[in-house]
Amino acid sequence: MKRIMAVALVAALVGCKGPAREQPREAAHVEDHSANVANAAAPASGHEVTESATSLPSAFHGRWGLVQADCTSTNGDNKGLMTVEAGRLTFYESRATVAQVETVSPTAVKARLEFTGEGQTWQQDTPLTLEDQGKTLTRVADGQTLRYTRCGA
Repeated sequence: MKRIMAVALVAALVGCKGPAREQPREAAHVEDHSANVANAAAPASGHEVTESATSLPSAFHGRWGLVQADCTSTNGDNKGLMTVEAGRLTFYESRATVAQVETVSPTAVKARLEFTGEGQTWQQDTPLTLEDQGKTLTRVADGQTLRYTRCGA
């Protein structure tokens, strides 16, 4: 009887050692997997993309008009005026908070914008591109390409 209990005890101890050795290897595998996931999220070489949670680069900041009168009107009829700040874009009848920015190049970003206006809310991914040494800003919205001129330029 003592011999059976001793064999059972040894078998139980050997059984415990097996999983204990496996756990560190599994943990290392999980860490390696995490590193692989992080590397998979990295951009391919030659396409540098960085993210900033809520801030547009300063080169995009300013007042922009679809037509010259949007920049100079004192009558409040400047319906094509867009004001760009680090975390917000302001339009004639709506406002957009910057939720996320992906910098594609020094002159191009893709912004996720959260809009409010006229009693509605919506979200839109919006490419913004600077051209003409920063005098022109192109915005793609709802399938349309809108070209703004920097006010005072």
